[in-house]
Amino acid sequence: MDGSTISEAAARTGFTPSALRFYEDHGLVQPARSAAGYRLYGERDVERLRFIGRAKGYGLTLEEITDVLQLLDDDVCAPVQERLRSLVAAKIVGAQDHVAELVAFTAELQRAARTLDDAPSIAGPCSDACGCLTDGPGSRPNGVTLIAKDDAQPVTDAPIACTLAPDQIPDRMAGWQAVLATVERREALADGLRLHLPGTTDVGVIAELAAAEQTCCRFFTFRLTLAADGVSLDVTGPPDARLVIEAFVGVAA
Repeated sequence: MDGSTISEAAARTGFTPSALRFYEDHGLVQPARSAAGYRLYGERDVERLRFIGRAKGYGLTLEEITDVLQLLDDDVCAPVQERLRSLVAAKIVGAQDHVAELVAFTAELQRAARTLDDAPSIAGPCSDACGCLTDGPGSRPNGVTLIAKDDAQPVTDAPIACTLAPDQIPDRMAGWQAVLATVERREALADGLRLHLPGTTDVGVIAELAAAEQTCCRFFTFRLTLAADGVSLDVTGPPDARLVIEAFVGVAA
């Protein structure tokens, strides 16, 4: 018998036999058949299944995987690589958007939890005061905080220097300038500044910028907070970085 049985192929690829039958039904893999009618998976089938597993790990849909497999069949790497590159880039954007949505949703859940914790117990039916129907008069916003900081090197030990390549500076600054243009007010902190931003701010964009900044300016610490009354971004660092921070994000009014 030349080839792996369905159970052997499942063990080699990490899929269940039912998953292998599913992929066969949808034309992603077509194993040979023995004289007795049993499926036989050759090495190319196993490689194809492993590729499918990798593509699923990237979050590719069945349609997208089928599309890439058609390119894979041509045995030319470049088109496969290019298609995967574009799909992965799109998945990154989608994942970042999803993170922002989850952060905002978490903020809403925490605000609701605080409202219910603060509301008095009501003996009668639910009303505006109990927190079940509305936020209630005694509710307090409860922020969700995201911190971007390199734990491998404490911020106080990092040199006050930027390692960003010169050709990357214009795009990075354009990203920050778009954010800074929406700042409603700046508040002085002991070790930096707090930027108050509108509640409609795309926190995913800010989180991405902050994470990127950490790779080249490790003395910065960014704290992004979502609350019921808006979004705030703390930009802080060691005492020697005060003038750099003010030059970077402005000064308090």
